[in-house]
Amino acid sequence: MTYQSPFGDMDTEHEWPDALCLSRAHCADASEETLDEFYRGAAALINAGVPQPAFFLARQLAELALKALLEPEQVWGHDLGKLLKRLEESGDDLFTGGSDRRLIIDFIRDLNSRDPGGDEGRYPTSSKGAPSLAAVCCADPVLFRKYVDLLFLYTQGRISRVDQTV
Repeated sequence: MTYQSPFGDMDTEHEWPDALCLSRAHCADASEETLDEFYRGAAALINAGVPQPAFFLARQLAELALKALLEPEQVWGHDLGKLLKRLEESGDDLFTGGSDRRLIIDFIRDLNSRDPGGDEGRYPTSSKGAPSLAAVCCADPVLFRKYVDLLFLYTQGRISRVDQTV
């Protein structure tokens, strides 16, 4: 059997009716679509009871959300604490009150405290060789999903408002 790549080049017509579009080159809004895909992935993994990848995608969703809110002052790096601090210092809407916003901030801080380096949940061990997420026994799937939903819906609402005013 000969290997056949599952990936089509950019100049290739979609040959499959259910193609998985990977490129962001032709997106109406790459940030919205990327956030949506990470959200759907995290939610599906939580619902399916697949814990470590769910944690990783939820943390990645938080990172992408914070970076989307910081645009055009895009901040590179994976430190959720620094990204949150940058938003807070700029007087961002996320920090203007409301119980849902407070829950989102607390959730992001919780993710950061359990994986400050952004490498746990992605590999079986941390970059220091310790078992991945060794300090986190488990997650309540209902609460986990609730906070992932809040983070996504808030961020999408903010991005959509920005897009509509431009």
